[in-house]
Amino acid sequence: MKSFLSLFTDSAKSLKELRTLTTTGMLLALAIAIRSLAIQITLDLRIVFTFLPLCVIAMLYGPVVSGLSTFGLDIIGFIIDNKSARGYSIQLALVELLVGILYGIFLYKKDISKVNFKNVLSIVFARGSVVLFCNILLNSYLLYTLYINKDFSVISFAENSDLRSAFMVWWAPRITKNLIQFPIDVVLLCVVLPAANAAYKSVVKHSFKRSRAN
Repeated sequence: MKSFLSLFTDSAKSLKELRTLTTTGMLLALAIAIRSLAIQITLDLRIVFTFLPLCVIAMLYGPVVSGLSTFGLDIIGFIIDNKSARGYSIQLALVELLVGILYGIFLYKKDISKVNFKNVLSIVFARGSVVLFCNILLNSYLLYTLYINKDFSVISFAENSDLRSAFMVWWAPRITKNLIQFPIDVVLLCVVLPAANAAYKSVVKHSFKRSRAN
């Protein structure tokens, strides 16, 4: 339990470091750029790879920093998209906060410098937990109840076959898209995270040598 809590305390402490703020800022800028290249399938469904820089943040700085990053990216994305017709949803924003926390829990303090079974397992759990709980379950439920059918509830889903059918028709493409994309996401993370980890260590090592020389 103490080890688990240290993920959050150590991550929070890193917010005091200039390197954390500058690196996170650059990775967030990259996430915003990647977000602009999203493939919009429907109003509520798109293919986007912003999780890549966000997972790098989670790996380097932990759940507190990555949670704030995903939350901030959600706000910036809303402003850029200017989706005033729907308005900003704090419920969906909290899901994004949870996304960053989950990435941090599974990736922080993991020495993902190479692809091995242990590291692949961490990546699978990190991305899998977000895909299952956040994308397929929480986001789907909130999007549907907030914008598609405000009368929908768990009780109505169980009792009303028409409402159940309507929801399943809307939900099916989301499940299909997420499940098809999941193995691709894992492969991309297996490439990006070790490379990012090696690059970060190289920069830190170079900075340390230069500071000692001065």
